Amino acid sequence: MSASIDTLSRYAPAIPQGSDDEHRVEWLGIGLQIAFAERLRQDLAGYRDAEPAGRHNYAGVTLRLTKGVMHLANEAGCFWLLDQVCTAQADPAVRRLPVQIWTLGVSRDRSAALACGDGRGRVLHDRAVAWTDFPLTAVALRVEAKLIALRSER
Repeated sequence: MSASIDTLSRYAPAIPQGSDDEHRVEWLGIGLQIAFAERLRQDLAGYRDAEPAGRHNYAGVTLRLTKGVMHLANEAGCFWLLDQVCTAQADPAVRRLPVQIWTLGVSRDRSAALACGDGRGRVLHDRAVAWTDFPLTAVALRVEAKLIALRSER
């Protein structure tokens, strides 16, 4: 067995003995998803610098992105998340916040909840997401001075 499969076996449940090929592929797919999420989580933890590195424009709103957010969007394919942040800027209450804290939480059934708050418990914008393929169970972003950053990027 290769090292990459051994690594996956730590995260994925064991494949039941005697299962058919289709079932084995499904279990391997789950293992690959878990390994990808773990690698992405580790990648994101390494970003610390909140310098602008790119831009995202949606619905007439342009926000600057850090390298960490660009990596997240490219790897996870979550440009829709950045679209949601841009769209919410139309709400004066959200736009006036000096620091917006955006959190996305993904449930086991792949539905999700997206919320924007002031970082002190007050939620000003929330949205239910019926289904997502976002690989992480949660992510938090900061928007300050039209710059979207990972919470770890200061």
